[in-house]
Amino acid sequence: MLRRWSGTVKGLITVSAATLVLALAACGEDEKALPTPAGVVSQPTLTPQLPATARPPAAPAATSTRLPSPVATPPTPPAPTTVPTATPNPVLQALKGIPGIVDPANLGWPREIETDQGRVTLKSPPQRIHTVSLGHDEIIVALIGAKRLAGIGSFTADPIYSNVAADVKGLPRVKRDAEAILGLNPDIVIASKFTNQDLLNRIKGAGVPVARTNLESSSLGNIPNILLLGYMLGAEERANLLAGEIRKRIDAVGSKVRDVPAASMVRALSIAKFAETIDASGATSTEGGIIESAGAVNAAAEVGVYGHQTISLESIAAMRPDVIILTQPVEGGLKFMAELYASPALQDVPAVKNKRIVIGDSRYYTTLSHWNVRGIEESAKLFYPELFKDVIFKDFVPVGG
Repeated sequence: MLRRWSGTVKGLITVSAATLVLALAACGEDEKALPTPAGVVSQPTLTPQLPATARPPAAPAATSTRLPSPVATPPTPPAPTTVPTATPNPVLQALKGIPGIVDPANLGWPREIETDQGRVTLKSPPQRIHTVSLGHDEIIVALIGAKRLAGIGSFTADPIYSNVAADVKGLPRVKRDAEAILGLNPDIVIASKFTNQDLLNRIKGAGVPVARTNLESSSLGNIPNILLLGYMLGAEERANLLAGEIRKRIDAVGSKVRDVPAASMVRALSIAKFAETIDASGATSTEGGIIESAGAVNAAAEVGVYGHQTISLESIAAMRPDVIILTQPVEGGLKFMAELYASPALQDVPAVKNKRIVIGDSRYYTTLSHWNVRGIEESAKLFYPELFKDVIFKDFVPVGG
């Protein structure tokens, strides 16, 4: 299911790697020249006294010459040498510390992953993949396209909720049933934290590897899941690029809303009506996280709503939101909107008075994948139109698109 409703628990849950490059230079040192010694030194000549009658011709004076020592020629110093350092592999850097990857330095095959379903050895990139989660299908299509999906569930095929319905068109649809899933002959089955454990036990019992990656109610929190899936599928480079795009897009929104004064922050409420109950999205919910990432205050979390909880019209009146987002299909959303505008209990609520009730695209607000970033972008533009008047947001493009 797309939603899991929890009881009231007060509390809020709040959501860099530097590369140090060393350059080592080695250079020679000039040798000092030896001092130059003295030149020629003359010794005095001693002439013995002879009788005047027998004086021989004078002999030349004897001299002694000390030759100078050779002068050492200084060696030419070697040119400074820079020792090259290896540039860190950005993919290896990204995979470090990602839960589930046994050896992030291993980019060859086989590879090992480990989740709460045990350790799985992947001898080669899996070619027949089945997931029991819309969010996983959306991530896989973003990483490798849809050609290696063995089958899909009903939500993945539904364009109301799925961002990849057009990409998976024509793939076999199966129910959340062990026999139906095994009939796809999958190489691996990927589950979420919401998947029934009995179903997974039956699949594992038939010898099919199962891995569970816990998709989070946060676009940034899903970066680890994206990197883990990329590693499992042999698409780690594409996963790293997608993670970078997510950070860039969220930072772009943050740079515009971070300076909004606290007193001017929009107070927003995300609700939906199914049957006769109104459900609000509080702390830790996907919708609540989107509201906060878009620079607004989650009015439901502010009063202690945790997860998804049933509330009344009177509760909405007490919260006094500036904006109300209806996160449900258009047909039901329009009917619910009319009820809110007509309710006597809500006439003093700013969102009602100022006609700021909108229907949020379920594909952006209720899925657990990187597509939540589109919810953040659209919400920020809704909350602070003057900050985003010249900004055009675009959808994510699948691999090869």
